[in-house]
Amino acid sequence: MLNSLWWMIFYVLLLFTSLLSGIRYGIVYKKKRSWESSGIENAIIGIFGLIISFTFLQAGNAHRERSANLHREVNNIDMLYRYSRELPDSMYQYTRNMLGVFLQNQLAYEKTGDVTTFATAQKMSDAYWQNLRTFKNRATPEQAETVNKISGYFEQIMAATTLYAYANYERTPVFIMFLLITVSLLIGFLVGFMNGIKSRVHFLVPVIYFVTISLTMLVISDLNNPRIGLIRPGYHHIQAAYDFIKQQ
Repeated sequence: MLNSLWWMIFYVLLLFTSLLSGIRYGIVYKKKRSWESSGIENAIIGIFGLIISFTFLQAGNAHRERSANLHREVNNIDMLYRYSRELPDSMYQYTRNMLGVFLQNQLAYEKTGDVTTFATAQKMSDAYWQNLRTFKNRATPEQAETVNKISGYFEQIMAATTLYAYANYERTPVFIMFLLITVSLLIGFLVGFMNGIKSRVHFLVPVIYFVTISLTMLVISDLNNPRIGLIRPGYHHIQAAYDFIKQQ
């Protein structure tokens, strides 16, 4: 829900319609009878504020989690590369090339969104793991100790990559988004109505509500869509690691 630009435009139009409908109904209502405020209107708006704050927080936490997984992955790549320098030159060059292609695939995913890059990374990791095990069987005790350290960092790299891949497809639950959209439209109608029943209609509050809620929903939608939104995890850390490895 709200996972595309068209859905967002449709929502904005609905919100605008709910405000206008509220104002129109308020104008018609005041001609027939007087309105007495029950005092609960502010409480209803306060409840809506809690709902939207919860949704905003959840979307923001998902974004931070994606960024944290990326930084965790690159930190482990850096440590693995450092320890690989203690291996024989052939194994070191193999590790260096593997890490370079691995990082290049992730940078390509950031630009294209092609999910097959994760499948390619999985094949590369399986091949590297097998070669690492084979090398350990004929390695010296010192080299075997280095391989154990590399294995630990390699496992953490794969874990962080997998978490990041799945996190890209996690969304705020549909029911919560449906609740947020429904309540925002109802509150929009209420805001319009409360202004329509005044002796003189003031459009400032409805306009502020419309702009605030539209922008808030746009940001929540953007955070929920790291592949097509503007708010994406920063890939500068991966780019820096890739540049460093290729320059060695």
